[in-house]
Amino acid sequence: MNGRASTCYSMENTTSRDSDCLKQTRQLLTLLAETERTIHRDPDTASAYLNQAIALLAAESQSGSSQRKSRGGLARWQVTRIDEFIKDHLDHCIRTTELASLLGLSVSHFSHAFKQTMGVTPLMYVAAARVEAARQYMLCSANSLSEIALSHGFCDQSHFCRVFRRETGLSPQTWRKLHTADPHSYSALNANSSHQAVQLRSRS
Repeated sequence: MNGRASTCYSMENTTSRDSDCLKQTRQLLTLLAETERTIHRDPDTASAYLNQAIALLAAESQSGSSQRKSRGGLARWQVTRIDEFIKDHLDHCIRTTELASLLGLSVSHFSHAFKQTMGVTPLMYVAAARVEAARQYMLCSANSLSEIALSHGFCDQSHFCRVFRRETGLSPQTWRKLHTADPHSYSALNANSSHQAVQLRSRS
């Protein structure tokens, strides 16, 4: 197929998809309008219209997922598997090669498919997951930023602060103050932790 024929074919496919989408949208709006019109005087009929609308949406959602997969994106189960792996290994260095191997894909194929599906590179996604986990941890922990950085897979506190600011627009210190009801509780928690540590050492 030459370049001109390929372009025409692509345009025809796009036009066809747009036409199908418009048709489905009109069907959905009609079903919703009928649901609203009959809901008070004939609830059973209204329920039937609503069920048709739900079925139409479900079919469109499944079709969209299949199209994304056919264009090279990741399937839902693949994304779920990646998420679970990242969650279980946040305190370790996670490489793109590991994630690709997890799905049995080459690094180039995986990287392309991942960005197409998630909108960011694998490593940026991992960094965002680390930051989110660290944020949740800071809400209930008195640990220092250095400790939090290392326990969530960052090289050091400086690296943690840099990535955290990129993801949230705030430094970890500022975010912690804004999202902690009682900032003094950290001092109390740290004092209690130190006291317990001294007791354990004295017993050993």
